[in-house]
Amino acid sequence: MQVSKINTQNYTPSFSRRLREHEKAEYNAAIDEAKKYLGIETVSMIIHGSCYPENGENTGVGSPFSKAAEELIKFEKLHGFNANQLGPNGEITRGEISPYSGTVFARNHLFIELSDLTTEKYGKILSKRTYNNLLLNSPINDKNYTYSEFFEAFEIYDIAIKEAYKNFQEKLNIGDPKAIALNKEYTAFKNRKGTEAIEEGLFQVLTHTYGTMDVKVWEKDVDRNLIQMLRERDPRAIARYNQLMARSGDDIKAFIFGQFIADKQIKENKDFRKKENFTYINDLLVGFSPSEEWIHRDAFLKGFKLGCPEGGKLGPQLWGIPVLDPKKLFNADGSLGPAGKLLKNKIESAFEIGENIRVDHALGLIDPYIYDENSVSITNGYLDRSKFYANNISQLPHLDPDKNYQKILETIVLPVLREHNIDPDNAVWEDLGNQTGTFNWIYYQRNNLPGITQLEWSRGERSPRKNTALVGSHDSDPAIKMVQKDWVRNSGAWNVDYLAGYLNCDPSRSEERQKFKEKIIQSPLEHVKAKFIELFTTSKNIQISFADFFGINQTYNMGGKSSNENWKLRLNSNYEDTYYKNLESDNPTALNMPEILKGAVQAKMDLEIVQDDKDHPDDTEINRRALNEEMAPLLNKLDKFANILKEKTPEPEDEELEEEYA
Repeated sequence: MQVSKINTQNYTPSFSRRLREHEKAEYNAAIDEAKKYLGIETVSMIIHGSCYPENGENTGVGSPFSKAAEELIKFEKLHGFNANQLGPNGEITRGEISPYSGTVFARNHLFIELSDLTTEKYGKILSKRTYNNLLLNSPINDKNYTYSEFFEAFEIYDIAIKEAYKNFQEKLNIGDPKAIALNKEYTAFKNRKGTEAIEEGLFQVLTHTYGTMDVKVWEKDVDRNLIQMLRERDPRAIARYNQLMARSGDDIKAFIFGQFIADKQIKENKDFRKKENFTYINDLLVGFSPSEEWIHRDAFLKGFKLGCPEGGKLGPQLWGIPVLDPKKLFNADGSLGPAGKLLKNKIESAFEIGENIRVDHALGLIDPYIYDENSVSITNGYLDRSKFYANNISQLPHLDPDKNYQKILETIVLPVLREHNIDPDNAVWEDLGNQTGTFNWIYYQRNNLPGITQLEWSRGERSPRKNTALVGSHDSDPAIKMVQKDWVRNSGAWNVDYLAGYLNCDPSRSEERQKFKEKIIQSPLEHVKAKFIELFTTSKNIQISFADFFGINQTYNMGGKSSNENWKLRLNSNYEDTYYKNLESDNPTALNMPEILKGAVQAKMDLEIVQDDKDHPDDTEINRRALNEEMAPLLNKLDKFANILKEKTPEPEDEELEEEYA
């Protein structure tokens, strides 16, 4: 494939009414004051790594560790965010671009900031000429989104990393000081992760050889069992290893070098976030990839895979994810066995990227639904239930006689969180799914852990404050698309009487309640706005998808459905301009944070007045007046900034006016 394009993007100046420098401090302070009153500790944006914007230089995908990511973080902080909820950040393949199909330990090389490699800091190991020739044209449009170009990106990064490694070696051979300094870091990386990276590199080469990650169909027995046989010093495996290194050693070395660069940039971005007091919440995959199963064969239960009993085309969802062998989780003396060590290392690896974690499919760590892959028989598109063998592991005592899965949470997961100074209540726990009695007993009753309150389906009025609350997840439509669906409009969670009453419950504001109800009946945009006001009254931990915040009317991933556009949606490079232009339009779909927070503050005031009326009925009117007087300055500031963001700015008619708004 020819990947030789010059980036010719030429941005048209925008004159939307964005916040001016002298307004930003007061604006941010008003948002923080509102969050404090509402008891909100974390506002995180759900934005997976590839969804980050480019920085005027398009390599096909975004990166959470780029300079563009640093600029986005500054923009988010201004608007009240202090965290981002990432997706998994492992290596993905051309055949499966979902981040949930990626590796656990190998980092996604598509997240490397290639422009860094052209700088003196990295010894200019990537030539400017190559870099510029690899860049893709960025389409010029007025949309507030674009799409990742994964297949172009794979080609771009393969070329760039191979050249960077080759140039690095050449500069090292001639004693280049920058290359020597970089090599010290590279040597330290190899001492720490070299064996793991070599094994991952071998898997990548063999996957390319066979054209599939499905190890079972690899032709050579020695390839299917290479790592295990190498550990046993089998002569056939040693000969095969030497053969692979002779044929593809440069590719494997370039892969390892790419892992080093990715690791280095992750650390640099982490240092930046520490200074900015901004958190990345890394998504801890429930499962493992085929590469980990191939490398750590003895840690997995042979013949069984992880799934879900409902929601798939066949009835159950057959995820095909390898299952840790319960008998290998712990040794007889209670110490960690090979499966337990692998799980602990997976959690530790997640903390190398982020300061906190999202525990994906918590059920799978306690009472996973597993199936015998040899019992899967499909005839005419239907699963043969008479042959299918599956259940939660608590119901399969012959596989887990010592109930080791029931020990994972308290023996492995919670201790690692505490080692990283994370209160388990402050991690993000995805407790959705088909829960079992065993799960409920361990998760809720014994450990009293939080979960997810997803307002797409639920009301926020009785949500536990420690739950993580969101309207929609990475698998949801943006709210502006949700609200147009019949089942959503007719659900109790979106009921207009509920929303109008819950958010305006002070009896003295009955007129405002009726007007509020009429607005959300007449306008889908107002209906969505009401759900986000509800969101900010629900929990101390709030999440908002990037599509919802920026008002993007496209879906990032259609959960449970195949689509050529799944996992590709991303912010455009001009996101700040398009955000402000959206807010000043006649039908803004982006979130006006001071407007949302003003509604949430008023809703909480109403709730306090109603509660005070129950506790001190004789003093209600006095307390109402006192609260209104106390909160009026904050409400006025939020209202002022909400209106500023709605201001329509004039088109510049001359250079002087253009200069004023530029």
